[in-house]
Amino acid sequence: MKKVFLLVFLCIPVFQLNAQFSTDPAWTRTAEQIDPDNYYGVTVANGMIGLVSSAEPLRMEDIVLNGVYDYYGRGRVSNILRGFNFAGINLDIDGERINASNISDMRQVLDMKHASITTIFTFRDKAEVRYTVRALRHLPFTSLIDLEITPRKDITITAANLIEGPDILRDIRNFYSEIDRPHVRIPLLTSVAKSPTGKHTVAASCSYLFPGHEQPDLIHEEWDHNMHLAKFSKEIDTGESYRVSVVASETSTEHFADPHNESERLTVYAALEGRDRLLRHHNEEWNRLWES
Repeated sequence: MKKVFLLVFLCIPVFQLNAQFSTDPAWTRTAEQIDPDNYYGVTVANGMIGLVSSAEPLRMEDIVLNGVYDYYGRGRVSNILRGFNFAGINLDIDGERINASNISDMRQVLDMKHASITTIFTFRDKAEVRYTVRALRHLPFTSLIDLEITPRKDITITAANLIEGPDILRDIRNFYSEIDRPHVRIPLLTSVAKSPTGKHTVAASCSYLFPGHEQPDLIHEEWDHNMHLAKFSKEIDTGESYRVSVVASETSTEHFADPHNESERLTVYAALEGRDRLLRHHNEEWNRLWES
């Protein structure tokens, strides 16, 4: 029997029911008036990988791998390993970087039935932004991240998916490559590192899922050894809702002999599946679990 790892902690001042994200509103909670100084994140997980929400827009606080332990921090016992954070997105609208100071009406919606956390906010008078994160129930090492932008006037966006390494990881190496075939083009942003004592190797890889047959030009930037990104730009007209997704996989030598290769293989598989199939299978697995 598979073990289910789903932690749900959300201690933010205001809660209300919201039927928008689940067919059953009893499973859904909304947090408003978010105070970064009094915030305890919610973790969505699938038994292997867990993603901890943040009070900052378009960020996750932590990514953890279940079953992977090493010595670091205080104490004389090993701790669960903090892995690469692949869920961060930099978003510029008309040349201005989104941050906590230039957005309004921020709220976070937890769908406990299908294990997703969605952050919604308004950027000035220009756009509404939704950012949804899931640890895929049927793919234990893989996550799906959706970014949806609904403009209120014509805008130009620049979006960048990041991989960031926590300071505890050693010997971080960053890679960028593209699988380019006549029927598919898959960009791969990958990072590999050693755990604090060198006991484990951990690797994370991610790729964009663009709508339809769109494939904008990507620019890879490596800012320092702890972080690199792949970014693109697009013009969006008023009333045209635009969604781009990211699939990401993270593995370690606790589970695979070659986590670098395995994280990329799992990400390529998820990219070939596509967002709609991934989301359908994720929801089906959660529905099946709640029947037990």
